[in-house]
Amino acid sequence: MIEGVNIKQLRRIPDERGTIMKMQEASDPEFKGFGEVYFSKVYPGVVKGWHCHPKAWLNFCVVSGTIKLVLFDDRENSSTRGELQEVFVGVDNYCLVQIPPGVWNGFKGAGSVEAIVCDLIDHTHADDHVERLDPHDNDTIPYDWSRKDR
Repeated sequence: MIEGVNIKQLRRIPDERGTIMKMQEASDPEFKGFGEVYFSKVYPGVVKGWHCHPKAWLNFCVVSGTIKLVLFDDRENSSTRGELQEVFVGVDNYCLVQIPPGVWNGFKGAGSVEAIVCDLIDHTHADDHVERLDPHDNDTIPYDWSRKDR
């Protein structure tokens, strides 16, 4: 596990009307503040990444579908520098993944339906310059996005 990454199982509260899916409250110990929240739709098999936020804490959860979230630690003073971490987030693993500043992230739509990813970050995008890399062709992150059948 990459230093500073926090994965927390989230609550679903079902009743005959539907389901409430909790994400984060200001009283949660891991809450870092509010800058903005946005949703990203990703189609099956499509990769969105690589992104690195040098100042912002990211808080991902998936409210519909499933993604493979991949993290890469390239921070100079990190004890886990050079490590990769994969987390499947979505219908079968409803959780919050908190990503510290400086950790590269990308995700791929998994399964056969589109996924909707929610990201609550503690800065607005205007206040945190985002770095980007090609997900398939770069010299920084040693990762192959192809499906791995076992």
